[in-house]
Amino acid sequence: MKKAVALALAGLVMFSAVWFFPRAAEARDTAVCFSNYSTCRNSAFGMDVGWVRMTLVLTVCDLGLGRCLLLA
Repeated sequence: MKKAVALALAGLVMFSAVWFFPRAAEARDTAVCFSNYSTCRNSAFGMDVGWVRMTLVLTVCDLGLGRCLLLA
């Protein structure tokens, strides 16, 4: 039983490494990340919303930049 659990966990780790890490063909240039970030911030500042929504939108822009840079 212990061997089956160990094999299942090893298979899960290998699958997640292949599935979640970016492939070489999917690698992005960091300039694209910062361009998208700039566009996101400009769109956010152009919105006519309150400060709470503005904060949430800017946080989403920051998270998008971080995710893009991690995948680049």
